[in-house]
Amino acid sequence: MERTVETSGWAQDSNALHDHLAEPNLCRFATTDADGDPHVVPAWYHWDGDRFWIGAQAGDHKVGNVRRSGRAAVEVDGDIRRKRGVLVRGTAWVVEGAEGRSAYIRISQAQVRRYLPDRPPIEMANRMAGHGDPVVIVVAPESIVSWGR
Repeated sequence: MERTVETSGWAQDSNALHDHLAEPNLCRFATTDADGDPHVVPAWYHWDGDRFWIGAQAGDHKVGNVRRSGRAAVEVDGDIRRKRGVLVRGTAWVVEGAEGRSAYIRISQAQVRRYLPDRPPIEMANRMAGHGDPVVIVVAPESIVSWGR
C-alpha cells in the first residue's frame, strides 16, 4: 500500500533529503513513555530512502515505548552553523528475533561505513550484534518538516 508523506521545505527535493541524511550526523530518536512523557535519545540511524532504521537492544526504554505506542519521531540536524535539519514523525515498529538480528547486522554495516569509515564494517557489525538481544526499530514517515537551507 502506497503511503503519503507530507513534506515541507527543502526536504521536498528527494536528492537534497538524501544528501542531508547521508551525512554522518546522529539523530535524536523520540518516543513517549507510558506516562506521556517524552523520551529522547541520540542514535545512529540508517535511511533507506523510504524509512529510518534504528538499531537497539530489546530491553531498551525506546523499544518498549515503540511496542506500546507504534509511534516515534526522528530529528536529524547538520552542523550547528548551518541551522539545517529535518523532523520526521511516523508509525514505528520493532523487528526482532532472527529477522531483527539480521536487519541489525545489515544496517550496522552501512552505519559503520558512514560513522567509522576506518573500521571494517562486517566485523564491527557482527561484533555489535553479538552483544545482548539486538533488534531494529523501523520508522515509516508520515510527515517530514525541514528547516534551514
